Amino acid sequence: MKVKEIHSIFGVAPATFFDWSKDDNKKLALAKLLKNIDVEEVLQLLQKEETVVAKPMMLLSTVNCSIGNKNKHFTLTSLKKLFYKKDDLNIYDKYALKTIKNEATREELVDFTNYYKIPAVRVNKLLSA
Repeated sequence: MKVKEIHSIFGVAPATFFDWSKDDNKKLALAKLLKNIDVEEVLQLLQKEETVVAKPMMLLSTVNCSIGNKNKHFTLTSLKKLFYKKDDLNIYDKYALKTIKNEATREELVDFTNYYKIPAVRVNKLLSA
């Protein structure tokens, strides 16, 4: 890319770019990369949509919203472990399941179980008990 293109795409002033291009500068490798990469390739990369999947926080919020004691709030990990628990459920686990049954939307539950790859059989078994 040309210095003018680097400036228009990334906002790096030409003087700054020339400073980066000096042998003793820590950003010399970045300057070389920008200088040698094709402008079409950069524009294509910048236009590409990211496919980052956000963690499903809504089910956690629904469960924790009804638990007054903040020390007893669930984390994403503890909520996930609830679906795999083999021991007897404590009072907070039972309350969380009751809250999921009565207050959580289907979408919240589906998003959570899909994200953490929790089998539907486990979910149905726990929520039907």
